Amino acid sequence: MSNNIQNLNLISVIGYGTFITRGHWKDKKNVEVCLVKNYRRIFPKENWFPYVLYLEGASFWALKFSVNEEQLKELDYYEGLSAGLFERIQADIVLKDKKRSKAFIYIPTEKTIKSQNLILELDKKDRWTEEIKKYPEIVKKYPELV
Repeated sequence: MSNNIQNLNLISVIGYGTFITRGHWKDKKNVEVCLVKNYRRIFPKENWFPYVLYLEGASFWALKFSVNEEQLKELDYYEGLSAGLFERIQADIVLKDKKRSKAFIYIPTEKTIKSQNLILELDKKDRWTEEIKKYPEIVKKYPELV
């Protein structure tokens, strides 16, 4: 199969938390910085990973990368889709070259929002950027993330 055909079957995914810090992007194709529109990342103090919540007009920097169907299923498992913890939806993004696009993002389900008491007021500064700063390799390659 040619690379062009393989690229047609790739799916864009947004990494905004542990997909970044745990290196899930490293073996993926088409990795680039993106601005995620209409969502805000929150990192509750008692958690070890962030969430995103819808907020019209908000935005934050993340990584967009491409995966195949098998890799997408692995990410779905990692995010607890079958357990009802997160759901995968399409979000609007703006790439570094100002091109607008869409990519899948994992957002907490209503059940997770309620059980974890997730509200925008938990993190008004995007504290996850402090976590990203602990990884010099990431900061050097994608300074926009911090």
